[in-house]
Amino acid sequence: TGRPIDCGDGPRRTIDIRDFTAQYSAYSVEFEANIAEKGKISTKLNPVQLQQLSDATQSALEFRKYVVAGYNSCAVTKAQYGQYGTRFQALDGLAREINDLTGKPSLPPEETAKLAGLISQYCDLARKLSMD
Repeated sequence: TGRPIDCGDGPRRTIDIRDFTAQYSAYSVEFEANIAEKGKISTKLNPVQLQQLSDATQSALEFRKYVVAGYNSCAVTKAQYGQYGTRFQALDGLAREINDLTGKPSLPPEETAKLAGLISQYCDLARKLSMD
């Protein structure tokens, strides 16, 4: 639905951030809202985890804006855009798992450990995105 442009790697259409979000990280928007509200998940996470998750989520949000702006201005190639999309889908999957666990009324020790691991993976992936 965007305007056509040619960046040297073939024709493309500009994209809207909402289209990118719908295609690659639709669930992450809901996850970002839950993180921002903090009350929904703060009972399941220690303050350090909550801050790390909040920071990673904000970093991913900012990077998503960069990817769209870069794609629309030819600073991001089609190939890079596809790679970033794959990473955002991975973030989205991790966000779903984290949200599922934090939505439970209580967590047994093995699920608490799993949650900590998922948060670590999410933070690492978000950090790697912002380093690109």
